[in-house]
Amino acid sequence: MAKIGLKYLVVKPEAGTGVNMAKMIQADVAINMAKVKLYADDSVAESDTSFQDGTLSLNISDLSESMQTAVLGHKKVGTTEEIASNVDDEAPYVGAGFYGVKMVNNVKKWRALWFPKIQFTEPGESMATKAETLAFGTDTIVGDIHIDVSGNWKFEQTFTTEAAAVTYLNGKAGIVVIP
Repeated sequence: MAKIGLKYLVVKPEAGTGVNMAKMIQADVAINMAKVKLYADDSVAESDTSFQDGTLSLNISDLSESMQTAVLGHKKVGTTEEIASNVDDEAPYVGAGFYGVKMVNNVKKWRALWFPKIQFTEPGESMATKAETLAFGTDTIVGDIHIDVSGNWKFEQTFTTEAAAVTYLNGKAGIVVIP
């Protein structure tokens, strides 16, 4: 399978409607599995491999002010567009998903991933002066992957059309598209 694309990041607060968060540049998923073995009579008698935790790192085109309030728990100041980052801010749990394009036997397919319970953390900042060669800077936001109330930490489905992948993610995020 050749992975050849990445699109359509949607985020949904626990209570509320989801939104398309930003354009995607890169997504990295790191999963930690708990592996335990019980030895008896000089060999492995029992073993278990279980989901422990994970992180979702998203390099995106822009972390807008509205997304900072939605996924980081920051507050707008009065009626302005100013954002206050407070020591007592608590990032809410959100669902997050996106899809990637893959090619199998020269046929494109769209693989949608949905993480039902993510808690993002404040991203670092990096800026540089414009020099002889222009370089774009983008934001990377990292979230901890948690288990939802049903014990799920990820859903995924592969589709034969891009529209079907978008429809799937809109359904997960509660986004209603009016034609």
